[in-house]
Amino acid sequence: MGFSLESIGMKEGGRYESIFTTMNQNEEMDAAPIGVKCIGDEEIAARIFEGSTTLENIKETKVFCINITDNPMLYAQTLFKTYDESQFKKDDDIVFLKNTDAYGIALVTSIEEQTLENDQISTEGKAFIIKAEVLKIVVNRQGAKAINRGLFAFLECLVNYSRLDLIDDEAKDKYVDRFLENESLIERVGSEDIKESMSLLKDKMIEKGIEF
Repeated sequence: MGFSLESIGMKEGGRYESIFTTMNQNEEMDAAPIGVKCIGDEEIAARIFEGSTTLENIKETKVFCINITDNPMLYAQTLFKTYDESQFKKDDDIVFLKNTDAYGIALVTSIEEQTLENDQISTEGKAFIIKAEVLKIVVNRQGAKAINRGLFAFLECLVNYSRLDLIDDEAKDKYVDRFLENESLIERVGSEDIKESMSLLKDKMIEKGIEF
């Protein structure tokens, strides 16, 4: 296809923040922030809960756009549904957001119901795993990169490490608790390079006498 998801910072196995835009057969448009997992050079997967317009539109049309942005307001607007139609652009049977750094056109390859037993989010209702092939990527801003939450979690821990010699034991205990929370997050969503960096940081904290 002449492109790779890695060209917009999406590495295989990593999970990234995005905004899915969909349109039903009546051309009613919707946008929602959705975490996405990169499972190959041109393949992605996402978990979407039953009851969402995004899921219904994807089931109906089998196509959607994954919008890449680091604009916090766009994530807020699409979560709270405070956007307006002027922010969308239609192109045949797809719709995307105008002011994103990049977007990819994704064709659904499978939709499978997921068992929610022992799930950290919910044990009620239904969730579905959507897998899709990204047919095309349009880059609107040079250097566009997908956001991985694990990176920000790691950077927070790195900053905390730099302050270990300046704080008391009570503050250190809080840093350890926060480190463990971030470590859990990174294990779920981080790419391999972030996981390796977090492991190195943990070793350095242990060298400083921090106990986990």
